[in-house]
Amino acid sequence: MRLPVKAMAVAVSALGVMGAVVSPVSAAPETATKVASAAAASCYINNISGTTLNLRGGAGTRYSVVGTLAKGGRLPCGSLGQGSATGQTYTACGGTANDWKTVRLNGRDAWVAAECVALSAF
Repeated sequence: MRLPVKAMAVAVSALGVMGAVVSPVSAAPETATKVASAAAASCYINNISGTTLNLRGGAGTRYSVVGTLAKGGRLPCGSLGQGSATGQTYTACGGTANDWKTVRLNGRDAWVAAECVALSAF
């Protein structure tokens, strides 16, 4: 099913507000799925930027946008948990940085500019 970009943004922000986790469709090893689920249940990425954020397919602005996170929305942390990864430099949220956080989106990792988000346990 294809959703228009605006409808996808609403769906992603609704998932974030409810804290829903969507399981991956692929056949991942059970232990990896359990570890990811446990990390996601105790860690959330919150959009503190004051604007909608792009969620990307990798740690850089050259990667395609795979979703958005609405202003004030939240999603479970991805495979990096509370950590971040060094990737491509971005200028989001008024600075120049290269740290990226992962979030879980439709059972897969997506990447967001670390400077634009805050971590929480709920």
